[in-house]
Amino acid sequence: MTPVTVDQLAATLHEPNVDLLHQILAVLGPDHTAQLLTQTLEVEAAGGLMVRNGTRRRTPGGVFFHLVRQQVTRSQREYLFPRAASQTPQGHALAQAQPQALTWDAVLPIIETLTTHPAGEARTMKLTLIGRPGKVETRGQAVVFRMQGRPPGSLPRGLPPVPATPPMTWNVMVALRQWNRVKDTLTANQDDQLIIEGYPLMQGSEHVLLAQSCTSVALQRAQKQAQQSHTETPS
Repeated sequence: MTPVTVDQLAATLHEPNVDLLHQILAVLGPDHTAQLLTQTLEVEAAGGLMVRNGTRRRTPGGVFFHLVRQQVTRSQREYLFPRAASQTPQGHALAQAQPQALTWDAVLPIIETLTTHPAGEARTMKLTLIGRPGKVETRGQAVVFRMQGRPPGSLPRGLPPVPATPPMTWNVMVALRQWNRVKDTLTANQDDQLIIEGYPLMQGSEHVLLAQSCTSVALQRAQKQAQQSHTETPS
């Protein structure tokens, strides 16, 4: 069956609020949205629905939105139909101008929908870890250690909250030649921290970082001071 589209929804329901239809399709996914469309057409064929005060019959789009409200979770309903917005086109426009924060209940259906389309291309993928390593194991021309992340202090407004699950632990692999440049300063200075940039990947169920560069805060500071001294020295 061909997945339902926003254009198909708008044409079938004679609904001008395309932005809201797009949000519903993204949150609920094509299958659930198609089911709601079918239910809407069945309600219309049976005589439709009246508005709450009984003064008129709902539009097909109004019936569709009414069914959506009944079948989504509370967080999805608050995301799609903010309480501050009225049921008028002007109210929907206000809701679009002042969207609610994204919730995890809304995120998962969005991700499922996105998996049905080709992903964009990330020309560069790099992860940065700053901190101190755990136990270091040397194997051939590389060292391996683990570093556990820490939740952020805050996130930009609009993002869902950080889940109450343990932060990721990374198995970091650093070339021995790069490690030899930083190990002495880490041993001598307990306040020094590694700065590692590398390529993140999954190896089975484990998170792995293949280090492309490895330095430390103290080494970077010393290098910067040396450069400043060289610049200030008269020729």
